[in-house]
Amino acid sequence: MDRSLEIVELLIAVGRLPEDKRQRREAWYESQKEHWIGWLFHYNSPGAYDRKVTRGRDARFVYNHAVCPGLLAYLADASGVARNLVRQAKRIAASPGTEMARAGAIRQVIPWEIVQASLLANGYARFVP
Repeated sequence: MDRSLEIVELLIAVGRLPEDKRQRREAWYESQKEHWIGWLFHYNSPGAYDRKVTRGRDARFVYNHAVCPGLLAYLADASGVARNLVRQAKRIAASPGTEMARAGAIRQVIPWEIVQASLLANGYARFVP
């Protein structure tokens, strides 16, 4: 598939995903679903991460620049990616190393195209005309 979901389409899809386990608040979010929603909702602003505001980015860009391994593992799991790939992603997320390295390793196992295909196939996402 050539077209990636837009950020707003991913935000809508994440809103439809099942909730993950709530955790004691160590950051501004209590679950990875809440983390995704907050991050995407404020994506075109500095947000909680003091991002540089840039237009024209899509969901593929967002996924490929996420640094939180738990965020990526949750999205894969909740969207219905194959269980064996999700298990690998969760093992990587729980392994030692920097968050950036672990997130990159998860993307090697589960690239954006697999996540997007699962979101679309399982009815969580659709392309808005």
